[in-house]
Amino acid sequence: MEPFDTWADMHHLIAREGWTRPPRALAYFCNVLPEPDAATGDDPPDPRERVRRNAIRFLNHDVAHLWPHAVRIPGEFRWELLVDPDEAERPWASARGEARFGSQFWTANVNPSDRYALSLPGTSAYRISPLDPTYDNLTIAGDWTACGFNAGCVEAAVMSGRLAAHAIARSPALEDIIGYDHP
Repeated sequence: MEPFDTWADMHHLIAREGWTRPPRALAYFCNVLPEPDAATGDDPPDPRERVRRNAIRFLNHDVAHLWPHAVRIPGEFRWELLVDPDEAERPWASARGEARFGSQFWTANVNPSDRYALSLPGTSAYRISPLDPTYDNLTIAGDWTACGFNAGCVEAAVMSGRLAAHAIARSPALEDIIGYDHP
């Protein structure tokens, strides 16, 4: 569901965060933030404002597919379901309606270091392997390497790190690196 096509239930992190009054759920939504449409001028130029508008529209119109009880009527999200961390200490100052979204963590990843490594067709040939012996005393690790799982994710980073460890110390054995397509 655009504008957010990835959803993760992150309730396991609630206990690790310092909530005065813990929420009953924690969710993570993300997607690619397309470049603004300069031709129509419909998108605000500020990426954070675009994310805010996309999220509010998503909560009002699309989240009911995942959480039917999160809306009163179609097009009206139940904003009081969002936890406002300041509410416990200052209930008179907590935001109401859509303004309550401002108390949530949200961002626009626009810096190059914030972005995923893409796995576009034909680009795997350009990934460098942690096992590449081209340079003495050097190896690399990261989800962007040729590690056997060419995707921007923690699993690829772990596989790459294990391959880099093998390149340095010959441990772990290549056959012990699950998912790696051994040479």
